[in-house]
Amino acid sequence: MKSVYIIAEIGPNHNGDLNIALDMIDKLATIGVDAIKFQLVNPDKLYSKDSFKAKYQVSGNIKESAKEMSKKMQLPATDHIKLYERCKKHGVDYLATGFDMDSISFLNENFDLKYFKIASGEIFSVDVIDYISKIDKPIILSTGMSTYDEIEKSIDLLNKNFKKNITILHCISSYPAPFNSVNLKNLSELSERFKYPIGFSDHTLGNECAIASVALGGVMIEKHVTFDKDANGPDHKASATIEEFEKLVNNIRNIELALGNKLRVISKKEIETRDVARKSIVSKRDLEVGSILKVDDFCFKRPGTGFLPIQIEEVIGKKVTKKIEKDRVILNNSIE
Repeated sequence: MKSVYIIAEIGPNHNGDLNIALDMIDKLATIGVDAIKFQLVNPDKLYSKDSFKAKYQVSGNIKESAKEMSKKMQLPATDHIKLYERCKKHGVDYLATGFDMDSISFLNENFDLKYFKIASGEIFSVDVIDYISKIDKPIILSTGMSTYDEIEKSIDLLNKNFKKNITILHCISSYPAPFNSVNLKNLSELSERFKYPIGFSDHTLGNECAIASVALGGVMIEKHVTFDKDANGPDHKASATIEEFEKLVNNIRNIELALGNKLRVISKKEIETRDVARKSIVSKRDLEVGSILKVDDFCFKRPGTGFLPIQIEEVIGKKVTKKIEKDRVILNNSIE
């Protein structure tokens, strides 16, 4: 049974082209993801005149503003209805991060979202937080750039009306994030401090960190995906291709199987190997009926189908009831 919830984050990697977005949904739906996520933004409501691009977003067009870049990469809100329906057709969850109140309310009023997603940069957007706090729906909270105190404050705001079902995502807000910055062991600390399920929003290149986060207890993985890492746009270079994402899904499902549970279970295959690999008490010479077994009558050899070497005291002093040939495993039915 699947337990790790895998989110393929398209974000703006459709570059404002609905057909690309729909095509990405079609392909991602075949590789076993649980959800496909987008971003919904009204750039006029998100960016002030003083806004500027992050360093990783600066490409050839240096003069282009953050708002201008965002407008080029957006789909109209009504197009998201088509994205939602396409996801529903394929049996995967549609998710979207809204970055302004118009977008958040549109998402809530038009779609049966499985989660509200709060991006790292929105952790103190009190209008958004206040709106979401009134709705009884699970929340994904990304924590990039945030201190423990800031995370706690945001959780308190979300819980001010009633306690929420929150999944906290460890996140490093660098695109791409270098391995030496990821600090995956922090997942355990987040879990212990806040007593919520934890996951990982992965901005690294490659799949290693996402896979490791599952082994560390992560129950949710979010990673950006693209058709072309060299395409124009802010997130392509830090994204996985469809093929890379498919490998990630398969790796995570294998890790889930391998993790098992806390019980110590010896499998049927291991029992077969145990009989081959362990040693038994074996006769060093022919042992006649009526003889009493002594230490120098036996040695330890494979297979492990008889008395174990650690059971030597149970064999010493026993009487042979059935002749035992040299170099044979001493069995219970041959002594008394």
